[in-house]
Amino acid sequence: MRNRTRHHITDLPSIGLPFLANIRRMLVGASPEAQLSCQTVSGTLWTTQQADGYAMTINGVTRLIRISLTDAGYGVRQWYTCPCCGKRVAKLYIGEKDIACRKCWNLHYASQSEDRLGRMRMKIRRQRYAIWGNTKHTRNLANHPYSFLKPKGMRWETFNKKVAVLVRYESAYWQAFAPVIDKICGRVDRSSTTN
Repeated sequence: MRNRTRHHITDLPSIGLPFLANIRRMLVGASPEAQLSCQTVSGTLWTTQQADGYAMTINGVTRLIRISLTDAGYGVRQWYTCPCCGKRVAKLYIGEKDIACRKCWNLHYASQSEDRLGRMRMKIRRQRYAIWGNTKHTRNLANHPYSFLKPKGMRWETFNKKVAVLVRYESAYWQAFAPVIDKICGRVDRSSTTN
């Protein structure tokens, strides 16, 4: 297997919009000098409220994190403004000496490094989780979708449509995976005949 050359988003701790909501809730009515701390694998993140955003300090490096607003159908959506590039983002990633967005850190999603079969497996599992939830039985692709019961509360028509789509996709996966199995079995057969 090839060594991983990209850094993924899971390599660094991140702060998302729920983190922002918690900060705002905790700093309501607090003095201007109030600081909140949050322990991360990169170090302690200290947060203070500023007039136009928040000052976040990690290992002695302070960055001003501004908040931008956009209109949404349900009200107003809040975004972070990346302190490095100035782009509007939903998540910021915390390094040992800086805070920045995914693009500034040159981080990638794990799915961007997957091969075709890996992406197919992820899609199948996502479809299974949407129907039956994430369990060890639904993660195991050797278990056929027809072996699972209809979830309580789901209409039969909806269930049958989702399972039919899933079965077609799993069939395509196993057809694409067959050459890999043949290759593995072929190696096993050759090694067993030489002994």
